[in-house]
Amino acid sequence: MVIELFLLFLLIPIGMYFLTPSRIFPALWGFALFCWFILKRDPGFDRSYLWKSHAIAQYLKPMFIRFAIVSLFIGICVFLLAPDSLFNLIKQRPLLWIMIVILYPILSVYPQELIYRTWFFHRYHHLFPQKWVMIAINGLAFGFMHIIFQNWLAVLLTTVGGMLFAYTYQRSRSTFLVSIEHALFGCLMFSVGLGQFFYIGAINNIPHFLKF
Repeated sequence: MVIELFLLFLLIPIGMYFLTPSRIFPALWGFALFCWFILKRDPGFDRSYLWKSHAIAQYLKPMFIRFAIVSLFIGICVFLLAPDSLFNLIKQRPLLWIMIVILYPILSVYPQELIYRTWFFHRYHHLFPQKWVMIAINGLAFGFMHIIFQNWLAVLLTTVGGMLFAYTYQRSRSTFLVSIEHALFGCLMFSVGLGQFFYIGAINNIPHFLKF
């Protein structure tokens, strides 16, 4: 299991780092389908974790409260540090923003959550029996995957976000619920003007001091 964890969550992100943008989504979906195939054949996997409607009803309200607080904080930070970027995508390319809000949860969020929450928690829970250790390791792995965007801000924000999503999944065991949360925060990044840090096509526009 340790070797599998190393291969899937260290070597694959490194490999994806060198892919062209057009190959990122096929690689992501290929990885997600592999995980789904293994989970489907695993008799120890509870498929109710993919949905868990009662967990959604229980945890949706606190999730939205967290989202509102974080949104306000991030919005203020962008306003103070980069006011020209605030809502720039909405103002300059509203149709693109609408497409992102609609397609991003389907094409990007769900496969990521299937891999990084559903698969990760099911396969490696015995390696990290303490819940906060699992949440921290999961967040670090999730953040590391975002090296594909070649900037420190994306890695930092997604590491923190990954820990938050891991916390939600650890409590709810609902892939659908944590996908909603991930989609909300992802769309927030594009809405408040931080989308360039999470888009491979904009790598050349990232300030030099944030690149690696």
